[in-house]
Amino acid sequence: MNIASTLLWIIGILNLLGGVAIGIPQIAQGKSAVFPFYVIIIGLAACVFGYLLRKKLRYAGVGAIVVSLLSFLSPPLIGLIIGISVIILVVTKWKELT
Repeated sequence: MNIASTLLWIIGILNLLGGVAIGIPQIAQGKSAVFPFYVIIIGLAACVFGYLLRKKLRYAGVGAIVVSLLSFLSPPLIGLIIGISVIILVVTKWKELT
């Protein structure tokens, strides 16, 4: 579960940085910033569930799967690759969660 937790932190940090990098120019140009806020919220959720997954809580496993699925829409393709890895790790190690 520690690997999945670390991967969630990576997804979270990439999403936070990507959301800020996309959001600042859009706000400066007066465009809608809904998608950057979505990416930032997914990044925050990934960090929170990464922390909770390290404590081996069962609802953190469910949250990690949901956040990984939602991160597929994130700008970097890395979110897709790491998200699939997190889902596989959580599902295979499900019995370790309490």
